[in-house]
Amino acid sequence: MIDNFSIIVLGATGDLAQKKLFPAILRLIGNKKIGENFSIIGAARKSIQKEEFLEHLKKRTDFKRVTSWEIFEKHFNYQKLDFENEGDFAFLSEKLSELEKTHNTKRNRLFYLATLPEHFRSIALNLKKHKLTDEKNNWCRVVFEKPFGEDRTSAKKLNDDLKKVFNENQIYRIDHYLGKELVQNIAILRAANRVFSPLWNKENIDHIQINLVEDFGVETRGNFYDKEGALRDVGQNHMLQLLCLTAMEIPKKFNEKYIRDEKMKVLKSLSKPTKKDIVLGQYEGFSKEKGVNAESKTETFFAMKLLVNNKRWKGTPFFIRSGKNLGHKFASVYVQFKEPNQSMFENQNLNHNYLLIQIQPDDGILVQLNGKSPGEKLKVNPVKMTFCHKCAFGINTPEAYETLIHNALEGDQSAFIRSDEIEESWKLIDEIKKLKTPVQKYSKGSFGPKKSEALMPKGTKWFNKSENVFQGI
Repeated sequence: MIDNFSIIVLGATGDLAQKKLFPAILRLIGNKKIGENFSIIGAARKSIQKEEFLEHLKKRTDFKRVTSWEIFEKHFNYQKLDFENEGDFAFLSEKLSELEKTHNTKRNRLFYLATLPEHFRSIALNLKKHKLTDEKNNWCRVVFEKPFGEDRTSAKKLNDDLKKVFNENQIYRIDHYLGKELVQNIAILRAANRVFSPLWNKENIDHIQINLVEDFGVETRGNFYDKEGALRDVGQNHMLQLLCLTAMEIPKKFNEKYIRDEKMKVLKSLSKPTKKDIVLGQYEGFSKEKGVNAESKTETFFAMKLLVNNKRWKGTPFFIRSGKNLGHKFASVYVQFKEPNQSMFENQNLNHNYLLIQIQPDDGILVQLNGKSPGEKLKVNPVKMTFCHKCAFGINTPEAYETLIHNALEGDQSAFIRSDEIEESWKLIDEIKKLKTPVQKYSKGSFGPKKSEALMPKGTKWFNKSENVFQGI
């Protein structure tokens, strides 16, 4: 149980704070993960009374356990804060000092910047100027939301600027996908199971697919998305992080240093992409979405083939794909093993074994094997073995933001991204952008441009479904 701290959420009136962060804090309270000595400050530009803010928040959150809400109300305060106004930070400092005495927080502080990235520098400088991030007999940590930069140059400049204010061990660059239970399970699955660890290499694996597929469009994010595109929105972060966790060597220890060192080795081993290995697409009607330029060439879909040039993986292709308005919503890591020995099974084409780590919609793990059909001599059919996460651990599994906020309070950076990872992942995206690959149209409800199918090895297709991990059928 974590005790004696303050959480200061900057951007408290925004969607992220209202839909994800405050509900996560409520769940931490409800699940007794935090003690009695803490304070919560919501800070934003809007001038609003605490009671009005809480009334609005209560309507928006689906977590209304009475006891948790009463505790939250007791420890919550709202502070008007213009991120560019030095005077407002002076008022924040006064309010924080007052609440720290009231709630015995011992000056331990977690600042969560749920703001637009353009405010990161000014917020950091103002926090330093008013000595809000000083560490003596206390700790202070700052969480930064994505996007962290828009290319390698801007990410490096932002890293350099922040390191003038904070130490690296104070900086928590968040990617909420790293808080998902099945994502955190990827390395454990390999390290803790002898059945997988000896097979996790080029000799046994044919290829690996990483899919983050959405069946909806940009909705209210048209203006933002038109500037970012799919590669910057999810490619640079979620997708490359999933690739790193899948491909990395098992770390000597499961702590922030060793995990992030191994991920960095993977990023440095990635092949330089070529035009023939990349397909970009845009769903029909995107340019008519609100906030989108009528002549937009922004990609809402990408698929690519990458190679990890090291001893374990040399020659084994990794395919990553993400897009909007596609045929089905799912996210998974699909590992296809090489063709089994078929010499003793005359006139039968055996199915490939595969392992599926399904992140959504139903999180779980599935393995497809080959087995004998009942009553028929040597008649082989595929059979599936499943692990359902909710079935095994119940429906109250911590959600991603709950896990990550808890980790930050504990000072555990293992599920957060280090500065060199950020810059190296942007380097790859920058190289892809320089290729100026044509953006092809695709129909809503399809699985992207037809050309993406040609990326796959002969006789292989994209894995275009989510599995029933409850029954394996």
